[in-house]
Formats: sequence, C-alpha cells, structure tokens
Amino acid sequence: METEIAVARDFTRYPGPRYRNSGPYSGEQFRDEVLVPKLREAISVAGRVIVDLDDVAGYGSSFLEETFGGLVRLGFSKEELDEHLIIVARSPQFRHHAVRAREYIEEAAGRSLALAH
Repeated sequence: METEIAVARDFTRYPGPRYRNSGPYSGEQFRDEVLVPKLREAISVAGRVIVDLDDVAGYGSSFLEETFGGLVRLGFSKEELDEHLIIVARSPQFRHHAVRAREYIEEAAGRSLALAH
C-alpha cells in the first residue's frame, strides 16, 4: 500500500508556523491531523506514505522541523520512518526542503538517542 499526501492538495498551499497556537496551518497540525494517521496505517500494513512538498507558497524551517522531526519526538523510530516515509519534491524549487525534512528526522533521532544514554 502506498498513500500519497500532497501538502498543497491535502492541507494548504500556505504552510504556517511550527505550533497550532502560533497561527493557522502549522507543522504541528499537519503532522497530527494528516501525516500521523496515514503513517500509522501504512506501518500497520507494511506500506509507505509519500509526502509531496511541491506547489506551496513556501516552507519555514519551523514547519518542516515540527512536522518531520516531531515524528521522532512522538515515538516513531528512525528505522520506521526510513522504511515507511518517503519525502519527495519533484520541482527543483522544493528539493532542498525534501532533503532538509529528512535531515530533521536524522537530527531528532540523534538527540533522542543521546538522551537515552
């Protein structure tokens, strides 16, 4: 099973701040209301979720960090995310955001591992 989430189509063309209480269309809201339910479902059936970052007005680093690094803080392992989450941007304008989103997962996993020791 593969499920695609296009941020522009399934959430908003205008991604907002990190937290819900900071403004509309936050990374926290996207993660909790859109991404996490689809990701849990994909993991349960050994599927994958593809997140398409194209076609929005732009991303703040806080939106991306809260969305993707926040998955680790919610308890998803780096291994689960490597296996079940694909982050894509077909447009050159958004490719660096896809790379950075994956780096936020790596960084959060690194912090999580450091705290465990």
